[in-house]
Amino acid sequence: MNLKVTNQFLWLPVSVNSKQVKLHFYAEGEKFQEIDICLGNRECDFYVSLEVSKWIGKELTILSENGEVSAGSFLFREEKPDYSYAYRPKLHFTPEIGWHNDPNGLLFADGLYHLYYQRNPYGVVWGNMHWGHSVSKDLIHWEHKPVALYPDHNGTIFSGSGIIDSSDKLSYGKDAHIYYYTAAGGTNEWSKKKDIPFTQRMAYSVDGGNTLIKSERFCMDHIIKENRDPKVFYHKQTGAYIMVLYLDGYDFAVFRSNDLIQWEETQRLHFDGMWECPDLFELPVDMTSKTKWVFWSADGYYVLGVFDGYTFQAETGVLNAYGTKLAYAAQTYSGTRDRVISVAWLRMKNHRGNYCGLMSLPMELSLTETFDGIRLKLQPTKEFKRLEGTYQLLNEEEVLLKGIPACIKFCWDNSAEGETRLQIGNTEITIQLKLNRLMINTKENDSEVTVISLGRNVKQELTLILDQEVIEFLCNDGTVYGAVEVEENILGKSVKIMETGNGITKEMCKLAAD
Repeated sequence: MNLKVTNQFLWLPVSVNSKQVKLHFYAEGEKFQEIDICLGNRECDFYVSLEVSKWIGKELTILSENGEVSAGSFLFREEKPDYSYAYRPKLHFTPEIGWHNDPNGLLFADGLYHLYYQRNPYGVVWGNMHWGHSVSKDLIHWEHKPVALYPDHNGTIFSGSGIIDSSDKLSYGKDAHIYYYTAAGGTNEWSKKKDIPFTQRMAYSVDGGNTLIKSERFCMDHIIKENRDPKVFYHKQTGAYIMVLYLDGYDFAVFRSNDLIQWEETQRLHFDGMWECPDLFELPVDMTSKTKWVFWSADGYYVLGVFDGYTFQAETGVLNAYGTKLAYAAQTYSGTRDRVISVAWLRMKNHRGNYCGLMSLPMELSLTETFDGIRLKLQPTKEFKRLEGTYQLLNEEEVLLKGIPACIKFCWDNSAEGETRLQIGNTEITIQLKLNRLMINTKENDSEVTVISLGRNVKQELTLILDQEVIEFLCNDGTVYGAVEVEENILGKSVKIMETGNGITKEMCKLAAD
């Protein structure tokens, strides 16, 4: 099928229950895109769009492997489809349209936080992996940018990281942005026909991260199976760049480079239960000069130890930062100096707004001494704390949220007794004071009840952060963290204390998200 390009965007209809077809796009004799899509017709669930402005006035050829394609189903428009949705979260990042998962290429430069991420722009299920891109000045309000990296003949674009080349090692200009990513060979027909495996590759930007240009100067050859997720950082103590890479099973590798091109493997690591999306960073303990290195993986599992620029030596067993299973694939920002800021993908089932998934609130990481030893601590960023209004005591009366995100805090000590129970829309939250246990029944997802142990502190503080579709919580100064999916319009409901134990204080504030 041939179509003459008349406008900037080609709109493609999506019907989520229709059979998936594979489309191949060609312009001027060259293939430029391949997508799997639940293709609909004019009576579709929603439209997605493909940027085609460079071919205005020319013809596109669209071929389908497993289904007839009707030219009448496609539209050319000067604007993207309307992606507004009444119940989008107000504090948490969501993509414009389609599926998203892992945060990628996180870096801070020129006053902007760049959030690249795994994205399927053409449906609400995993597939067609691109790098999406958004920027923010405060980690709360995000501006969507065009797709940063598209799949190609080397594979779809899996996870990776970004750094600033402040020493101009690659001669792209001082402070060029450098990105390392996995080209997932074999995950699209394009690469499958060439028998290309998973490889690690590089892109760069000389316009502040807006345009990413793939480079042929670096390609790390295939090591094993689906080796992936390169995380790169500069190790100032030894003056070299470090890459941690997931290999297979529970195995990882550490690499070292002086020039960002040639990488030497210095270590293989094995941690039972840890896999995917590695990260490695140094954190202070209780804001002192004492530090530990943290080796991190996708499920929030981590190990504390020492790192000398060549090898990581574990000093603990595998620990867990998360009290629930919603957060995944967190990555830390590059370029934030003494701040270590982490963002995780929240594995939501939300798709009613024609997108699926959202990001956690960015969290600042540090370490603290606890009854159980040194543990990771997550705290909302200082930018988030600026949103807090005045806290008011929360008594027995019902409080309407009126569409505004809110923060609720509970404080108690070892003398507290009984249970405190509150209702927020369909979600019931119970704090068992003597047991220091939190129970959350969202009455969503088959009424699954989440039970979390809140630790052994003499004094306890629990914080709930309420947004559309999600509640995040922190306890014990951030050593306990979790997130649960809730009804999409929870901010249209009310907060009501149903039962109060003895010796607990309750207060609430609204959050100025707009």
